[in-house]
Amino acid sequence: MEVRRIYPPVTPFFEVKLDKEIINYLWKIIEIAKTKNTNFKDKLVGNISQSLLLEDLDSFFYRSVCLPLIKEFRENNIKKGDPVSQNTLLKPESKLILNQLWVNFQYQTEFNPYHDHNGVYSFAIWMKIPYAWADQKKLPQFNGIKERHMKAGNFEFEYLDSLGGLQNYTYNLSPKYEGYMVFFPAKLRHCVYPFYETNEPRISISGNLFYLPA
Repeated sequence: MEVRRIYPPVTPFFEVKLDKEIINYLWKIIEIAKTKNTNFKDKLVGNISQSLLLEDLDSFFYRSVCLPLIKEFRENNIKKGDPVSQNTLLKPESKLILNQLWVNFQYQTEFNPYHDHNGVYSFAIWMKIPYAWADQKKLPQFNGIKERHMKAGNFEFEYLDSLGGLQNYTYNLSPKYEGYMVFFPAKLRHCVYPFYETNEPRISISGNLFYLPA
C-alpha cells in the first residue's frame, strides 16, 4: 500500500529581531507618547496600569517594518494572501494601513487575558522585560508546579489543531527577548501572564493593520 503523510495547512506568524535603528525610533515615540498622555487603555482588554496611543511619525515603522512583513506573509502561506476572507466590499485598490499603535506599561500581578485583535495583521514588540521566566518559576509560590504548567511572565498564542484541540505556542520571556517582535494574523488569540517580584514595568508595543476601503 502507498501511504502519504499529510500535514494540514497552518497559518504562520513571524518572529523578528528588530534593528537598533528601529528600536531607537520606538523609544523615541514612546517618550513623545508620555508627554501627550493620550489614554488607549479603554479600547483594550488588558488588566494593566497604562496603555498610551503612539504616533508613527511619517509612517516610518509602517514603511520600514510592516510593509516587508506583509509581503513576506502573503508570499509564504498556503493561501498566498492576507489572512482574511475575500470581502466584496474591498476593492483592488483598498489600502492596508497601520490604524492602531500603542504602548503598554504592565506591572507585577497585572495581565492581558486571552483575546484577539481587530483588523488583518497584528504585532507585539517587547521593549523592556524586567524579569526572566527561569527566575519566576523558582519563586516559592510555584513550588511543586510542573515546569510545563509554569506560565508566570509568559506570552502565549492559542490555536486549534487539526483535531479541534487547543494548542499553545509559548514564549518563556526574559531580557534576551527585548527588541523582538511577533507579527501575526489579527485573529490569532494570545495572552500575557502576570509576573512577580519586581517593581519595574514590562514595556511592550502593539499595533493593528486594517484595510482602508477605497
